[in-house]
Amino acid sequence: MIELLMSLVALEIDFLKEVPGATILILILSIALNLVSAYAARRSMNVEDYKRVMTESKYVQAELMDAMKTDNKRRITRAQKRQQEVQQETLKISSSRMKTQTLILLPLLLIWPALSNFLGNIVVARIPFNAPFFGTRLPWVNWYVLCSLASNTIVQRVFGLTFEIEPRTPT
Repeated sequence: MIELLMSLVALEIDFLKEVPGATILILILSIALNLVSAYAARRSMNVEDYKRVMTESKYVQAELMDAMKTDNKRRITRAQKRQQEVQQETLKISSSRMKTQTLILLPLLLIWPALSNFLGNIVVARIPFNAPFFGTRLPWVNWYVLCSLASNTIVQRVFGLTFEIEPRTPT
């Protein structure tokens, strides 16, 4: 009886070992993991503080560069002091975000070997040009990397974890 159930389950998911099933499986998996990661990051940190610190960091860097161009020692010293303060705030926020990302990495470490055993080294996607480091024929690992990079940008933006920093008007 157990063998019959196992064979039925095996028959039902064999389509995931071939294109387009494997291609879609990896795409959905990468999007799902990016969604979980972004949700966890959003819940574990104060996004408004994060935006404020990242914006201030950008402004302080611009101020320091401007001070160095004019060779104004007093402005350079003041900007360097402010940069150190902002770097401390950035470090606090980044460390909490890294803890969350480490927790997200654990399920991935369990999923990765299972996918490797299930899919092996089959080609799950082909692209019409020769991409550096990837080529034209993509095994599941390369396809996952491309899907993850592409979907991560969109997911991070949707969750408000990336944003545009407006230039500061001179006062």
